[in-house]
Amino acid sequence: MSAPDRYERSQALLRRAQSLIPGGFHLSGRPLLPPPLSPLYMERGRGCRVWDADGHEYIDFVMAFGPFLLGYAHPEVDRAATEQLARGSLLSMNHPMHLRFIERVIARFPGAEMGVFFKTGSEATTAALRVARRLTGRRMVARCGYHGWHDWCLPLEDFVPAGLDKQVLEFRAAEPATLEALFDAHPKQLAAVIVAPEMVLSPDHATFARLIDVAHRHGAVFVMDEVKTAFRIAPGSVQQRLGVVADLTTVSKALGNGWPIAALVGKREIMKAGAGMHYSATYHGDTAPMAAALAVLDILDRRDPFDIQSHVFRLGERLIAGLGEIAGRHGVPAEAYGEPLPPMPFLRFTHPSPPVNDAIRTTFYTEVLARGVLLHPRHLWFVSAAHTDDDVTRTLEVADEAMAAARLHLPT
Repeated sequence: MSAPDRYERSQALLRRAQSLIPGGFHLSGRPLLPPPLSPLYMERGRGCRVWDADGHEYIDFVMAFGPFLLGYAHPEVDRAATEQLARGSLLSMNHPMHLRFIERVIARFPGAEMGVFFKTGSEATTAALRVARRLTGRRMVARCGYHGWHDWCLPLEDFVPAGLDKQVLEFRAAEPATLEALFDAHPKQLAAVIVAPEMVLSPDHATFARLIDVAHRHGAVFVMDEVKTAFRIAPGSVQQRLGVVADLTTVSKALGNGWPIAALVGKREIMKAGAGMHYSATYHGDTAPMAAALAVLDILDRRDPFDIQSHVFRLGERLIAGLGEIAGRHGVPAEAYGEPLPPMPFLRFTHPSPPVNDAIRTTFYTEVLARGVLLHPRHLWFVSAAHTDDDVTRTLEVADEAMAAARLHLPT
């Protein structure tokens, strides 16, 4: 285990934050482990590496929860954005870049003919359901996956308006019959079905084709939430990979490589329902993140110096296979897999005893962090173009050492 003073400055900053910020940190900044065992503050990043407030360097597979497909501080992307900032990135009316941006994004998704821009994935998914409700005249929706922080995404929480749990219904995307059951129970009431594809851990054409068919037979709009998955895999989206077409698609994260940008794109006859609808805000027309996104798309299209989507897929496969082998060799019950595909890997510990499983997991991730690899114990990871084979090799060496420590918690 790491020494208690390894994260001394992070601990001091946390104590200061607790008097300034409710809870002491924002959602994405929650401690990876109990605070004495976890870095809490990062001061800089470049490529696939970050440095914490105590001066420790890490190979980062969290990558700020997904935006950095190309790596931190990518010079071409950041230069495009800062040059646009120098021209005045947010002006009083429309900007020609709005059109260029939407043209480039819709060209990458099957069936997409129109689009609208936002800052975050939460805004894009909320807008998708708003468009679907207006189009269909219905109010209820069916969802599967994480779609953001807005009230409709958290219908059972005590801090959202009462009754949302009766309007936002959950189903299991890997079991399309559960969606059919919702439509049977609420005929002609569901406006949309929204699915995050990472909820089907072995994504296949048949499952998604059936989900789309169920939605369409019942007159609902099918929304694919590709905020996490888009642009990471060849040929660019889960839909293209599986040969299916959603009515609406939401994207963000990798699109801007750290610059806040999102979009909702879809079929013309559906998107037209959004004309004049209130789903925009002051900063949505900001062109600096759009310039960054256009640079990201240029880099992906150029495939220079290598095919990025193939690169992150291959490294993800290496990491998953290596972690699985290490866990098996040490006799630690764990499963390494892609969520849903190798560029988004994860390692889940599976011991049937919760206390034992918690001890194994905490020890493994504590030791990994102390050896300079940033892995999240509760959230899927992200492979970037900046990661190399050497980074994966080093990560597996660290994981081997950490697994050896974790296995000591197995009952004898």
